[in-house]
Amino acid sequence: MTPAHTPSAVRALAVAPGDSRDAPPWPRIRNQLLEVRNSDGGWAYRRGNRSRIEPTCWALLALGAQDTDLRVLETWPRRSAWLIDVPEAPENYAFNALAALTLLKHQGMTHAVTALVRNVIGAKGKTSRNSPSVRQNNGIQAWSWVNDTASWVEPTAWGLLLLKKVRRQQRLEGMDERIAAGEALLFDRVCRQGGWNYGNTNVLGTDLWPYVPTTALGLLAMQDRRDHPVVQRSLAQMQVDIATERSPLALALALIVAHVFEIPSDDLRKQISALLDAPGAAAPSVLSAAVLLTAASPTAWSSLAL
Repeated sequence: MTPAHTPSAVRALAVAPGDSRDAPPWPRIRNQLLEVRNSDGGWAYRRGNRSRIEPTCWALLALGAQDTDLRVLETWPRRSAWLIDVPEAPENYAFNALAALTLLKHQGMTHAVTALVRNVIGAKGKTSRNSPSVRQNNGIQAWSWVNDTASWVEPTAWGLLLLKKVRRQQRLEGMDERIAAGEALLFDRVCRQGGWNYGNTNVLGTDLWPYVPTTALGLLAMQDRRDHPVVQRSLAQMQVDIATERSPLALALALIVAHVFEIPSDDLRKQISALLDAPGAAAPSVLSAAVLLTAASPTAWSSLAL
């Protein structure tokens, strides 16, 4: 990383490599993110690889505009206004929604953001016939990961959160219908005890269990429906599941949800510190580090609040 990519305010938080395990976790995580930034200003999933949309956007949210260069997103390769994550692959709808949320936070409703939002409005998952093997409505067109595939929970959550965020500033054609479809899918795919699996809730008569990361994203997308029984049940289930799903990413997303839903978060912060400071603990992945730092900063996690 060049000195130009290390603002003085951040250098003051930097920790010498030999002393990194003695430092508080949040400055250490910030330092980790800055150390693994690529020369183009973006972040990869693993040090030394090329920049990807998801870790780059989370890092930009976490570090803030004063410590980052948004030109990495402004100049990102595009195809019909979509940001291209992998040149040989189709556009990733979820990561483009995350990119739009990142640019919206730092720049507001620019032409580029509006173009991305319109693309997200037009993106739809593929329908199929209902099957007795899977208890769900396959006719709901929410959001898929990529074109011509079925709708999934995570891309639907990101699409919903983006459109709900933008709707508070500007109403675009088709927005309300897409929000209704996204909510319908999340209500349809909620697990029996609450929370969300990645796609299905039941296969061959067997109920599938929820996961903390998908449940957290679903809750962020439905935060304006927090009085709905499905949302309340899912919030309660996430608080149960976090006891056994204690990865840095799961804890970080749960902490963001705790902030947004205004529920106690001290225990989550303690769990994060204990996990990161445990003897022999490995540094979190680039993505986990970025989400952890987002969860620790009100100016960062508030960009995901409605």
